[in-house]
Amino acid sequence: MASVDSTIVPNGGQSTPRYQTLLVGLLGVNMGIVFLDRNAFGLLAPMIQPEFGLTNTQVGMVTGVLALTWALSSFGINRAADITGKSKGLLIAATLIFSAASISSGFAIGLLTLLAARALMGLAEGGLPPLSTHIVTSEVAPERRGLAIGMLSTIGMNAIPMLGPIVIVGIGTLYGWREAFWIAGVPGLIMAALIWLFVRNPKHEIREERPKGAIAPLLRLRNIRFSIVLATLNMTFFIGFLSFMPLYLVNVLGLSNEMMGVVLTAASAAGIFFGFFFPMLSDRMGRKLAIISAYSVSILGVILLAISNGALPLVFAGAMLTGAGGMGSGILIMVVIPGESAPDHLRATAMGFNAAIGEILGAGAMPVVIGMIADEFGMQVLPTILIASAALLCVVTLGLRETAPKLVAGDVATA
Repeated sequence: MASVDSTIVPNGGQSTPRYQTLLVGLLGVNMGIVFLDRNAFGLLAPMIQPEFGLTNTQVGMVTGVLALTWALSSFGINRAADITGKSKGLLIAATLIFSAASISSGFAIGLLTLLAARALMGLAEGGLPPLSTHIVTSEVAPERRGLAIGMLSTIGMNAIPMLGPIVIVGIGTLYGWREAFWIAGVPGLIMAALIWLFVRNPKHEIREERPKGAIAPLLRLRNIRFSIVLATLNMTFFIGFLSFMPLYLVNVLGLSNEMMGVVLTAASAAGIFFGFFFPMLSDRMGRKLAIISAYSVSILGVILLAISNGALPLVFAGAMLTGAGGMGSGILIMVVIPGESAPDHLRATAMGFNAAIGEILGAGAMPVVIGMIADEFGMQVLPTILIASAALLCVVTLGLRETAPKLVAGDVATA
């Protein structure tokens, strides 16, 4: 680890606030590039669909295949991190591969090659969000975990992806969708070098007395079982919004590709606030209430979109509020709560396993189902699907046991 500045990481191994800030910034930007690449297909779908003659079901298949391989990677990479302790090396390797996969998407000549390119991208990208979260939470005090994850989420899931509707759609409109994929893949190469230079591998202890097995011990935990359901519903909502909202705005509400990009940019801008606010608030009010509050805002946003009839003020307000659920509480559902619920030696595995199941069921299978429903009844059915999944998620959240360290410590002290 000679490449890491000793003034940032002292010889004793305890990270300083300076290093924690650097860590959140670098891994947040890297995660942002991951989601920028992942969202690129949905943003470019109005351009790709007519060229390849894709049905809505096939659009869902392209989204779904990435989610399926993303799920395999999410579990596999993070399980490898728990076993080997090589979190940094795995992060760098995956970053290099997903950059190459993004560039390869621009060389697709039809549905099959597009499916292959997106599948490769999912294999590389899937483990990065939970692995990045694991590295950050390993360096930050438990009582400040929500704040740190909020910043990571703000940068990685909202601020950087906010550039997508402008940059990706803009490049696609001016030069072509292939060029947009090529350009989207370059920043990952730069981030891999920066991570190698400035990020240290988190401390990893191997203890012989640790219980054997991974999945069975996790499934015995109530919160893990509930988190699996929540992850599925969260990804159904989040991917349904990201993958089909561009088509809804263009084909149902009658917006141009350019205006669609502006509306989704506004939604991403609002997500910057939501992505920081709700995780930060969860340190004080609890993870459960933060999740329910975020998705209640999303339900209001979807209702505004459904009744907007293309009126731009309502469209903008609706799109901005709709993102509150996935952007504001997604990282809590997918990785933070499972990580806080699992024993230390299975923390990264729990994050990756929960995210993997959510990806397989919510982001892998459900986009195909949504596409089939849209082919049968029309894309105007999308708001109904989003509201139903958000409402059910709020109900299931009530079954969680609170994991916010501050509230849990208060309960223990009271007992």
